[in-house]
Amino acid sequence: MNSLTFVTIATILIAMGPLALTLYQTASAQYSTSPEGGLSVEEQLRLAKEKVSNAQQAGAYGSGTAFFGKNIGEAAIYTGAIVAIFGAVAAAFIVMSRSKKSIKA
Repeated sequence: MNSLTFVTIATILIAMGPLALTLYQTASAQYSTSPEGGLSVEEQLRLAKEKVSNAQQAGAYGSGTAFFGKNIGEAAIYTGAIVAIFGAVAAAFIVMSRSKKSIKA
């Protein structure tokens, strides 16, 4: 194995170690059931259900509410607008690429 390849792989592994530990601690921190005041999984589930029901009552999207759940008409309008915008940009690039004359060196 080339010494440069070995050094590169060793550097990547050394750099990934602390990153992996950081991600593990972040992912497991929300499920602590410590007696110092951490919420249990059941309490977190109850709070999440309350947040979803509040968001659905207000008619807002986000916080776990479905985008296509109630008003498919509004979702179709948003999707159509996005398709029209990106389609127009793509068509403009296609027209510009076909209208230019290539210059030979």
